Amino acid sequence: MASRALRALLLLLLVFQALACSGEPRVGSIGAVLARDNESGALYVRDLSSGLEAERSELLPGDEILMVEGRYVRELETKELRALLRGDVGASVRLTIVRGGEVRRIKVARVALREGGEVKPRVETLAE
Repeated sequence: MASRALRALLLLLLVFQALACSGEPRVGSIGAVLARDNESGALYVRDLSSGLEAERSELLPGDEILMVEGRYVRELETKELRALLRGDVGASVRLTIVRGGEVRRIKVARVALREGGEVKPRVETLAE
C-alpha cells in the first residue's frame, strides 16, 4: 500500500515538474534574410545566417521562393508570409524555389529566433 502511494506521489511530482518547465513554446523561423520585389511581389533569399538550417538545407542567396507550404508567396501579405515561415522550433517548412530555371522542393527546419523579441527588418537605401 505504501509503495503504491509513493509511486502516485512520484508521478504527481513528475507531472508538476513537467508543467513548470514547459513554459511557452519557442518561436522559430528558417534562418534566412528574405527580400521582396515591390513591383512583382517575388520573394528572394538575400542572405543566410552561417550554420543555421537554411544554409544546411541548401538554400542559396538569389533563390526565388515561389511557394511556402503550398501557397504562392506573391499572393500573400507580409503578415501571412511571416506566419507561414514562423512556428515551433524544429518543425519543418516546405518551400518551392527556383534556381537557374530549375524548380526545387525543399524542407527547412525552423530554428529559434534570437532572444529579445521581434527581429526588425533592415531598411537600406541606395545613394544617388
